[in-house]
Amino acid sequence: MLCPVFKTPCRRISKGIAFALAPLSMLFIIGVQNAHAQGGAATNNPAYVEAQKALRGNDPVNAARLFYTAVTSSEGSTKDKSEFGLAESLRKLGLNYSAAYFHARIVHQGPKNDFFRNSFEALAGINSKTPLGKASVSGLLNQKIDPLTVPAAARGFFFFYKGLDAFDKKNVPAAKAEFERVPSQSPYYGRAQYYLGVILTLTKDLDGALSAFSRVARTTDSESIQQLATLNLGRIHYEKKDFRRSLSYFAQMPRDSDLWLESLFEGAWAFFMLQKHNNALGNVHTLHSPFFANRFFPESYILNAITYLRLCRVDAVRKSLKNFQERYKPTFSDLKNLLIKYQNQSAAFFTVIARYNSQGSLKEYPSATEVIDNVSRSDAFKEAQLVVRYVDKERASIKKYGGKWEMTGLSEVLRTSLEGRKTATIHTAGEDLYDSARLLFKYLLDLSNQTQLINLDRLTSITDKFREQFGEAPAASDNTSWGEGMRPLSLKDELEYWPFEGEWWEDELGGYVYNIDSQCGAKKSEKGSK
Repeated sequence: MLCPVFKTPCRRISKGIAFALAPLSMLFIIGVQNAHAQGGAATNNPAYVEAQKALRGNDPVNAARLFYTAVTSSEGSTKDKSEFGLAESLRKLGLNYSAAYFHARIVHQGPKNDFFRNSFEALAGINSKTPLGKASVSGLLNQKIDPLTVPAAARGFFFFYKGLDAFDKKNVPAAKAEFERVPSQSPYYGRAQYYLGVILTLTKDLDGALSAFSRVARTTDSESIQQLATLNLGRIHYEKKDFRRSLSYFAQMPRDSDLWLESLFEGAWAFFMLQKHNNALGNVHTLHSPFFANRFFPESYILNAITYLRLCRVDAVRKSLKNFQERYKPTFSDLKNLLIKYQNQSAAFFTVIARYNSQGSLKEYPSATEVIDNVSRSDAFKEAQLVVRYVDKERASIKKYGGKWEMTGLSEVLRTSLEGRKTATIHTAGEDLYDSARLLFKYLLDLSNQTQLINLDRLTSITDKFREQFGEAPAASDNTSWGEGMRPLSLKDELEYWPFEGEWWEDELGGYVYNIDSQCGAKKSEKGSK
């Protein structure tokens, strides 16, 4: 049940970032107007001199053209100054990816370049406003960089992405070491703590994971990261068999959150372990509503089946398993064909996800819609889509300056760098998305095999198998009255049952509770109500 690996980058700028990146507003003065002080003797390169004048005159378009001319017509310190001036001119025009391209060239040269530190800080600042994309950042940081040379304002950026790269490569010890080096005052600290929580969960240090996820809530202003941390706090308490407390965290998930259905589903498992079967069935009832026809919760049918199994309601068990097979057999077939077609075609697979995201349908493989919808909600897709959108926007902006930049070759360099960023982003994201879809296919196959285990002729042994798999023996029955949602009823609350007659009301989603009892040891009529 405990599956806490989610990645949702925080893109907001905290007060800490404003402080850490304050020097960026002065980079024109420090890096360009005072470049002579950093780079040695004054330069007589005419293009560089004119570029400085244009920049001082608030004409970054001509400044960029002239700085690029100086870059291609000079060497040594003059070339370094010109390249930094070019990067900053582009940043002033709002062409963040183009600026990042030249800042990254400077960082690749290492501390021998006088502008190494300033460019490192600039890249960290750009990434906070416009995500550079995992592919681009990984390529930048994969080179050997001595951590002692990384400027203070960029250390959070550096260590976080080093940790993320190690985590993606499944090098858990290295990832943990890098995340632990992210400074507490860094805007990346909350995200680093989130990943530490995930790592500590995977290594079964549940108390350490609780502390890490609790720190996330105190140190990040990203709503999405806070919600992920809350969900994982519920999961850890579930793993620790403190089911009531796990429900208290699941209940905190806002209704408008993309994780709300996930919290309902996991809350259903907590209710199951507390032997609150009517609440478990009620939560699953919401997941099966027509409002969420495209959401992927196949395990909910398994939970339904074993809940009815525990209540000795044989007909309902059989119906739940039949519903699972009817719903997901076509999904299994279409998803298998989709994966075969797009194997080793990461860019094409990304295009499939993007097309579904824009059109809301998957004409070629309609029964795989649930899985594609699930993948399209991943952070890998969301970030890649954002990078692609920014690249396209920046290319359109560059076209406006083409007349002034074409003759120098600057426009072509920028177009090539942007296309490279877009291609790398789509390729990397496509690989991640394909892997996610493949894992969901395997998950669906495993669930299908589990349905075969629920043999009605062996009720006792099969129930024991599921108890072992899904959290060992259930907790002692909880005598608390649980009503709407995942909060216990207070003394002043009343619970009124109304028969469910096939109507679905949006404002009642998440508030369904069944009213059926066990038939173990007795034959009773089966009635359900909400």
